Amino acid sequence: MFSVAKNGYTIAKSSESDQKLRQYYNYAKSLESHFTYDELDIIFEVALQSRELFPGINLAGNKTASAYLLRWVNDYRSAIITPPSARIANPKSACSDPAIKQIVMVTQHISQVDASAQEKHHNLFMSAENIQGNLLEEYIAINSRPYGWIWCAGNTLHAIDFCNRDGSVLLQIKNKSNTENSSSSNIREGTSILKWYRLGTKTIQKKLYPAYKWDSLNRIINDHKTAGFHLPPCNMSEEHYVQFITRIAEQNPSMITSE
Repeated sequence: MFSVAKNGYTIAKSSESDQKLRQYYNYAKSLESHFTYDELDIIFEVALQSRELFPGINLAGNKTASAYLLRWVNDYRSAIITPPSARIANPKSACSDPAIKQIVMVTQHISQVDASAQEKHHNLFMSAENIQGNLLEEYIAINSRPYGWIWCAGNTLHAIDFCNRDGSVLLQIKNKSNTENSSSSNIREGTSILKWYRLGTKTIQKKLYPAYKWDSLNRIINDHKTAGFHLPPCNMSEEHYVQFITRIAEQNPSMITSE
């Protein structure tokens, strides 16, 4: 039976056998047989070995293992077919607070027209911040795939963004963090969860500057690769990442919105 997770339903504690869950999974794949599921097959087996990795999913209506895996497969396929770089931003779902604008107008001695313009600029920055974490994952996916790393797109594993092809290492990605987080934890014997963030902060003469962590990510990718042994080591960098997001922004300016 299904268990209730904090953010929906999950088959983490399902009484269904592995064989039965595989049957449900294969049926879900068969409904869109033109799609390539090779990487999702690996993700599924990783989750099956540690079922707590199956995320909570909000299901309407029939809450069964079959319905769950149908949605699970569909979410992954949609995430791959329409990656973050191809998405169109949605306007805010709530109105702005006029009192906030009033505070800015009075303290900064600006007109309502100028305040409204600054509010739109603020919305652009917030919209860019919302999409950047997903773009970061897409960039890492492109550059780590040749080394046997798989992008767990579409919320396929709970709190996990990448895994290597043998399932021995799971990786959590964050854009930034205020604390150093180089620790790992185990979910089962032989499997580690590693954590990485892109942007830290360093202080030089009492001023704060960005400290990028790409070297540590490259070490993770290279130390736990399961493919690409003939290739030069993975060498992602901030410069290369900025080139990536610049190209995407030029191709798809609608990925952020001022509304």
